[in-house]
Amino acid sequence: MNRPLILAVFLIAIVFKVAIGQTPQNTETLPTAETRELNAKVVQLYGAGKFDEALPFAKRALELEEARLGKDHPLLINLLLNVGELYKAKYDFENARTYLERALDLGEKIYGPEDLRITRALDALGNVRIDKRDYAKAADMFSRSLAIKEKHLKSGDIEIARTAHALADAYLATRDLSKAERYYAQAIRIYDQAGKKDPEVSETLNRYFAVLSAENKKDEAAAIRTRLVTASTEPGVVEGGIVNGWAIKLVQPPYPDVARAVHASGQVRVLVLIGEDGTVISAQAVSGHRLLQGASVTAAKHSTFTPTIKEGLAVKVRGIIIYNFVAR
Repeated sequence: MNRPLILAVFLIAIVFKVAIGQTPQNTETLPTAETRELNAKVVQLYGAGKFDEALPFAKRALELEEARLGKDHPLLINLLLNVGELYKAKYDFENARTYLERALDLGEKIYGPEDLRITRALDALGNVRIDKRDYAKAADMFSRSLAIKEKHLKSGDIEIARTAHALADAYLATRDLSKAERYYAQAIRIYDQAGKKDPEVSETLNRYFAVLSAENKKDEAAAIRTRLVTASTEPGVVEGGIVNGWAIKLVQPPYPDVARAVHASGQVRVLVLIGEDGTVISAQAVSGHRLLQGASVTAAKHSTFTPTIKEGLAVKVRGIIIYNFVAR
C-alpha cells in the first residue's frame, strides 16, 4: 500500500522535540530560528504538492544543523528523513534511499537497533523498496518495523495495523499468499478492535479478499466480500477499496509520450465514485507520477463496473483503481 507521507507532521514536531519522547534540555538541541523558518516553508510547499520547491529548503535546514551540531546529532535524523521523503515524492528513489539509510544508520547508532524511533526510517525505506519492486527487501524492512512496534506499542495500536498491512502487501507481491493472509488478518483485527471504518480499512479488506480468493478459501472470501459491501461511511455510498477486480470493462490508459520520454513509471491510484448503474461518476488521481495521472483519470472515467447491491438496492461505491506503468 502506497501510503500518504507523514512529512509535515514530523517537520512540525522537530521544532519542539529532538525525537519522540525526548524534551530538549538546552538551546543547543533546539533547531535554530532559521531552521524553523525553513521547515515552515517546507510544510507549506509540501502541503501544496510543490515537492521540487520544498526540497532545497529541506536540504538547507539539514546543512545548517549538520554544520552546527556535527554529523551524529539526533536532531539530524528527522531532517534526513524529511529530505529522503521529499525525494521519494519526486520519484527519485536512489536519492531517497541514500538519505533514508543515513537516517536509519544514525538512529541505530544513537538509540539502538530496536528503538521505536527508528521505525519511521524502516517504514520509509520499505515503501521505497516497494516502489522499486524490490519486494524481498521491503518485507525485511516492514517485518523489522512491525517487530519493534509490537514490542513497544499497545497491541491495538493503529500503527501496528498499518505496518502489518504494508508487510502483507510485500508478501502479496511475491505471491507468498499464506504470509500475506496472516498479516492482512492481523491488520483487520486491530482495525476492528479500534472501531475504525474508513477507506484505509476497506483497502485492507479488499486485499484480504483477493488473497482468500486466490487461496480458494471461498467461505472466508464471501464473508469479507459481504463486509466490503456493507461497510459505509456515507449514506448511499459503500467503500469498495480496490475495485479493479469488480470491473466489467477496465479501460487501460495509454503510456503518454511525455512520460515515456523521461522514463516515468510506477503505480497510479485513482479514487473513483461509481454510480448505481456501474458507470464512473467522478475520478481523481490520489497518487502516482504527475505525468501519468491525466491518462489514468481519463481511463478510469470510461471504465464500467458490476453494480453493487445493498439491502436489495443498487448503491454508489467509492473505491480505488490501480494502474501500473512500466518504463520501456
